[in-house]
Amino acid sequence: MNRIPSVLKMHIRDKWSWFIIPWLVVLPSFFINLLISFFLNEPLVTGGLASIYIYMFVAGIVILAQTFPFALSMSVSRKDYFVGTSVMIILTNIGFACLLFLFGLIEGWTNAWGSDLHFFHLPYLSDGPLINQFWIPLIILLFFHYLGLMIAATHKRTGRNGLFMIYGILLVVFTIIGFLATYFNWYPSIFEWIIQQSAADYALWMLPFIIVFAGVTYLLLRRATI
Repeated sequence: MNRIPSVLKMHIRDKWSWFIIPWLVVLPSFFINLLISFFLNEPLVTGGLASIYIYMFVAGIVILAQTFPFALSMSVSRKDYFVGTSVMIILTNIGFACLLFLFGLIEGWTNAWGSDLHFFHLPYLSDGPLINQFWIPLIILLFFHYLGLMIAATHKRTGRNGLFMIYGILLVVFTIIGFLATYFNWYPSIFEWIIQQSAADYALWMLPFIIVFAGVTYLLLRRATI
């Protein structure tokens, strides 16, 4: 029996976590920066928008921890839980990306809110065609949401000790890569490549990571216990 609609209804009932809290995080930051911008005599470019991306990362961890055991206790299969949760993540983040796109347009129409505040329409991140202001934030939202989901699934499958072991292995791997980069003098080429990339380029690089995060999450949940 397909329980995907049941998973969606379960998530939709938690309106605070999915729909309200993200904006309770972002909007106060916006209004504080807006107030500050009226007292400055120069443009204010703020990173306050990063708060919604951080929230999505945390939400990915918390939502799985809160809902996965409950879903399984209601006879929802692991596959249906993953698919239903993914549909909810994708639809919600599309909605958020649309709102961020709209706020970015309003920011442009109002000449940066009349106070030269750049909060939603940011240099570099919003460069290029107008569509970039929609799909780049969408990719970043999905990247952090699925990263958090994968971490929670790893903890659910391996436990705390397993998670620490994986972090330890990753630390060793990145330490070795850093040593090799220093030994073979790769850093100048790496920094040159980083400088040449646009925000759209970085967003495209995130796409395969999102697929990997989602795939690993599904495989971990298939063997995870309550």
